[in-house]
Formats: sequence, C-alpha cells, structure tokens
Amino acid sequence: MDFDSFSLRGGDPYFQKAQLIVNNAPEGREVDGWRAFDGQRNRYWLMENLTNNKYALIHDAVYSYYRLGLDLMYENEEESRNAIMNTINIINTLNSDNSNSMVVPFFFQGKANELVKIFKKAQPDEKNRAREILMKIDISNANLYKTELK
Repeated sequence: MDFDSFSLRGGDPYFQKAQLIVNNAPEGREVDGWRAFDGQRNRYWLMENLTNNKYALIHDAVYSYYRLGLDLMYENEEESRNAIMNTINIINTLNSDNSNSMVVPFFFQGKANELVKIFKKAQPDEKNRAREILMKIDISNANLYKTELK
C-alpha cells in the first residue's frame, strides 16, 4: 500500500506478488483465511480486491490521499483538504459501485481520527459534506464523524 502512495499504481507489482502468495498458500484446516470460502474478510478477498480492475479506484484514492493530500498539508492546508475530499468522493463512488468490498473498510481502518482532525478546520459546508459521506462509507466510525464534525 505504501508504494501506491508514492506513485500512481506504484504498488501493482507488489499486489501481484501478494496474489501469487495467496494462490499458492497451503491448504488445510489449520490455515484459515487464505481461500475464498474461508469467509468474506480474509487474505484471499483482500488480494482479490486489490488486484481486480473492478476496484482499481482504491489505488487512485490511496495516491490522492497521501501524495496530493497529506504530503502537501503543511504547504497549503485548504488545497490539501480539497484533495482529501476528492479522495473521499472517489471512495464513495467505489463503494456505491461495489458495496461489500473489503478494500473500503480496509482503507478507513485507522484513519477516522485523522480525518476528523483534517475536516474539523474546514468551512461548515465542506465539513458537512465530509461528515455525510464519511458516515455513509465508514459505518464503523459513523458516530465519531457525527459528533466531531458538527
């Protein structure tokens, strides 16, 4: 994922290698989480989502969030916040087109507090837009967004 944040689609070769590892994982009861039928949230589905063109927007979102958003936050906070809002819109589109994907919750894991801090300083209309979209696509942190981004 780090390589996706350095350059657009920079992580692709590593995702392909990870997909090979998943595909060649040993089979047996003691190694759950490596096969499609081991549940909906496991290594298999994460790699499937990250290498499937249907979910390609997540790679654009990672690049946009880090390179165009956070990396430039010190220089121009408003422009960076706009880039991060664009990222949220990209993920919203991905989520609308592919509900129940594994990559959307994976992206938001650990980012809720960071997003709250970023949008707390935004203008009220931008803060409201961010809150509404974040509550919709990051359900596990909806209460945090609701209370902190009022």
